[in-house]
Amino acid sequence: MKHFFSIITLFIFISCSSPNNTEEVQIPDPKIESVSTNSTNIGDTIIIKGENFDPNSTYIVTFNGTNGQITQITSTTISVIVPVGTTSGQLLLNANGVKVNGGYISIIGQNRLFAHNEHENIVELNPTTGIVIKNIVYGTESDYLSELEYFAPTNEIIGQGFISNSGNNIYKLFKVKLADKSVKEITYKGYDQLIVTTTGKLYGYILYKGLIELNPNTGSEIGSLINTGSDLIYGFIYNPKTDEIMGDKDKVENGKVIHRLCKIKLSDKSVSETVYYGYDELIPATNGKLYAFRSTKKIVELDPATGSEIKTLVNITDEYISHLTYYPQTNQIIGKKIIYNNHIPTYKLLKLNLSNNSLSENNIIQDDYHYFIVTN
Repeated sequence: MKHFFSIITLFIFISCSSPNNTEEVQIPDPKIESVSTNSTNIGDTIIIKGENFDPNSTYIVTFNGTNGQITQITSTTISVIVPVGTTSGQLLLNANGVKVNGGYISIIGQNRLFAHNEHENIVELNPTTGIVIKNIVYGTESDYLSELEYFAPTNEIIGQGFISNSGNNIYKLFKVKLADKSVKEITYKGYDQLIVTTTGKLYGYILYKGLIELNPNTGSEIGSLINTGSDLIYGFIYNPKTDEIMGDKDKVENGKVIHRLCKIKLSDKSVSETVYYGYDELIPATNGKLYAFRSTKKIVELDPATGSEIKTLVNITDEYISHLTYYPQTNQIIGKKIIYNNHIPTYKLLKLNLSNNSLSENNIIQDDYHYFIVTN
């Protein structure tokens, strides 16, 4: 009997110790729900709010690739100091190999304003007065420049150059490095619009076809076409909050022009469309908000999900307003206004303060600028 109970005890022990009966505890991945601010200074503390944070784990938080100093971790918050030497870009949480994107963070005091004029010159402007601070590019190999945007990973202004050579059109990927003003012009296919993302990607739009990713160093195509249909899309912008490219799609239905807000989600290349009013310019802010300008009427804030108007910021009756862009450092929308007096134009730097919706145009700029480019 004694041996019998020993055998039973051994059997129970082995059964309970069997790996087949062991249940592994699944630890859920960390999730970021919000960040205390999308615009900050070097040395400030940012609070990341979310779920499933582990105070006993070793986490890394980076600002555009530069490690921040984590000062506190709880189950729902991470406190981190914005590091010296960082620049505006994506906030990433690396939690034991799992990377979680916290969105785009703009570093205050680093925004610069550049402009391009009809003589193919690029200058830096004082964002307060509109006065030229310095010349960046004086004359180019290309006859004409367009699609100029700031490319943060390499601190360059990039765009498209055009050369007409005995009836043969030659397109160039134009790049100027702001650190030393060096210019490169690389022959490439050419596109109807270039779109830069804050994640360091470059896309080209092929009219009536779609978007394709480009190598920002060479201009060569990467991957396959994202088909957006055969209707015209214009005014593409990038929303850093949702990682989407957006544009205004026109289509004639029953004799009427119907506008749709076309959105391309870059994570899965899905395309969606929503019927909306339609605007002359879409203006994305680095905090994810979306603004729009309707010629001769008003500047409004839009719901980026639906394209519906949230509110009117300011009513505008002037016809000659264009090239509106967001300036994070002062939380303003800036652009160009032309006033004609006896057919003689005067150019002004228009500024809309988004904190109180006040409009100012007290600065005269010296040239008819075609593009305003803001570093971020």
